Amino acid sequence: MTSRHPAKLVCVDLGGVIIRIRRSLAETLHAVGVPGYLLEAISTAEMQAFRATTSQHQRGEHDWNSWLDAAHRVLERHVDRETIQRAHDAIIIGEYPGVARSLGAIRQAGAMTACLSNTNDRHWDALVELPAFSELDHRHASHLLGLEKPNAEIYRAFEKATGVSSEHILFLDDIEENCAAARACGWNSVRIDHERDTASQIIAAARAHGVSC
Repeated sequence: MTSRHPAKLVCVDLGGVIIRIRRSLAETLHAVGVPGYLLEAISTAEMQAFRATTSQHQRGEHDWNSWLDAAHRVLERHVDRETIQRAHDAIIIGEYPGVARSLGAIRQAGAMTACLSNTNDRHWDALVELPAFSELDHRHASHLLGLEKPNAEIYRAFEKATGVSSEHILFLDDIEENCAAARACGWNSVRIDHERDTASQIIAAARAHGVSC
């Protein structure tokens, strides 16, 4: 659907849009060599506790070392602290091909670019070194704002930080729940399929919302 208001700012999620990631604890642990039988032994309660402390890390309530200690307390029956660290670092696979060029084309067309991502201090330090970050005018994340998607407050905090009103924002995320929350705040939003070429999807969405790139 094309917006009645041309996008003045195109805001992208990072993981699944700009950065290819491993999308589950099981996938990341497997990537660093944890055998399947140990993964299967992680209980539902342990997984819930791990997700809770990871959410705190994303909101900036835990720094890296505090999170690593907390995650190890939850999973120490199954994996050691060093393995958890290696698994966390293995979440980031790399930048999708062409995304920096897509963001650059949007800027050249006169629209601003931004990110709004659920992430943490450890990953942020790695992500800022990637080429696409040089094509972002505004860089915002959950651990910096102290809020997480899909909470409406993070979208309002983003509007305040950028000075752009909701009807002029186009938001691209790979998770429909986050897109729906953005729409509920008056943003335009398109879900990106993380399994397809994300760079071309970014351009197509921007063009559909009035950016001549």
